Amino acid sequence: MRNRLTAITVLAAGFVFLAAAVHAMDLGGVDIHGFASQGFIKTTRENNFAVGNSGRGSFNFNDFAINFSKELTPGLRVGLQLLAMDRSTYGKDKVILDWAYGDYRVNDWLGFRAGKVKVPLGLYNESRDNDALRTFIFLPQNEYYEYERDSFNAVTGGSVYGSVPLGAAGRVNYQLQVGTFPIAVDGGSAKNYSAFISTPDVALTVTDVNSETSVVHHLEWRTPVEGLRATFSGLHTDFKGKAQGIGADGPVDASWRFKSLHRYIFGMEYTYNDLILASEYQLDDYTVSANYDPDPNDESFSSKQSADGWYLSATYRFTDWLELGGYYHETYADRHDRDGSALVTTGYVAYPWNAWQKDTALTVRLDPMPHLVLKLEGHLEEGTWLISEASGAEKRNWYIVATKATVTF
Repeated sequence: MRNRLTAITVLAAGFVFLAAAVHAMDLGGVDIHGFASQGFIKTTRENNFAVGNSGRGSFNFNDFAINFSKELTPGLRVGLQLLAMDRSTYGKDKVILDWAYGDYRVNDWLGFRAGKVKVPLGLYNESRDNDALRTFIFLPQNEYYEYERDSFNAVTGGSVYGSVPLGAAGRVNYQLQVGTFPIAVDGGSAKNYSAFISTPDVALTVTDVNSETSVVHHLEWRTPVEGLRATFSGLHTDFKGKAQGIGADGPVDASWRFKSLHRYIFGMEYTYNDLILASEYQLDDYTVSANYDPDPNDESFSSKQSADGWYLSATYRFTDWLELGGYYHETYADRHDRDGSALVTTGYVAYPWNAWQKDTALTVRLDPMPHLVLKLEGHLEEGTWLISEASGAEKRNWYIVATKATVTF
């Protein structure tokens, strides 16, 4: 543990000093920013989330990023961000291209982006990468699921966007994106898909995954009430892939598909001086199917899912260096079966509480000096619907304690 922590500390320090040195260089008007975050997470031993060894306590919980952007001509801007993260069973500090695009703004109401473009789902998806930009370590997971971060972070394609004044009614900001989602077979999303299609007898590992052409839309209404905004986001896509495992009779190959995934998120946020109140409701409809070859138990299946979830949150900044936040959050595998009894009957889950999750969270954020953010967060959880890497031994009532330190530049 000591050697692991020392290596992480050296890596983070080296990253910050290197980034600061690059930032100090004259690169012809290129804006350079970034962050380095190191955390520690501990959960109830049987309920690992969102780091595979969090039940024992883990420092495999970090994020490093550096981004570059430059205005080439009036209205035309290009940029990219490199990101490395570790979540124990995925990420492993591998440097990836987080986003990269060209942005041409014709006027206030019309602009275009092309490349790997950040996805505007909900109130906070576009800013979720950087811990310093938010109060919480973990945003409410139904809307900002840690295991889906690599799939719904950015779309490879293009978008049109703009801001339309409504006179006395305020202003509407819009975005429309079309493209595909690049998903790593060793990422968090792939692990989430593996959990969906595995059977009690065969644990499957995703070997290939890709998305069909996808559409994302986002509307933000800046109301005439100062500090009040409302959002409506939508995602429409299909995912498909292949997986492999070992059954009692030998190797098992599977093909699987998340068909006609339609996700809608409705959100509201109100800011009054140092107080921020927010709430979002998410609705998911999709069909998950898998075919196994060979199939010793004839367990090929197709299941239509109608999941949903919501949260209420509040944050308050008491001083320049102290902020408190909390939220209550619920999510359900099937909004027509909130107690989970029907899913137990069909064998989809073993216990009713495997089909829902309720989360009460409290966070303390400290800003002791410029460019440094410290956080301590606790969660009291009931239910296990969001635990992706399930072992079958998870407890109904459990906890999460997490800390994180972030340096920005």
